[in-house]
Amino acid sequence: MIVRVLRGRVTADHVRPFRERAQRALLDARINGCVYSQVGRQAHKDGSEQIVIISVWTGMAALYDWLGTTDLLGSPIVAERGHFVLEDLDVQHYEVVDLAGAAITFGVVADAVSEP
Repeated sequence: MIVRVLRGRVTADHVRPFRERAQRALLDARINGCVYSQVGRQAHKDGSEQIVIISVWTGMAALYDWLGTTDLLGSPIVAERGHFVLEDLDVQHYEVVDLAGAAITFGVVADAVSEP
């Protein structure tokens, strides 16, 4: 399993379209190998928002399939017509080490968890 953490800042004029695109993309991801996804936001006085998107994937193949490429900085959420809508973009990927705990937490196939 892979945990993807994407952070960035959305300018005030892109907040509404970004939210709509993020919602559509994450709904699509949930049926294509993503077992969990959530968007968090922190609003700023100027109307911009700091965004964090956390998603958990069954594996890299599922993530690549959703992205449509092996370019891990790309994302249906991040880019529109080749232009990035997030400033200060940071994307990190982590391999889940505790597979038994992850299977229980995210409701992944329970047969993968063996009892001692």
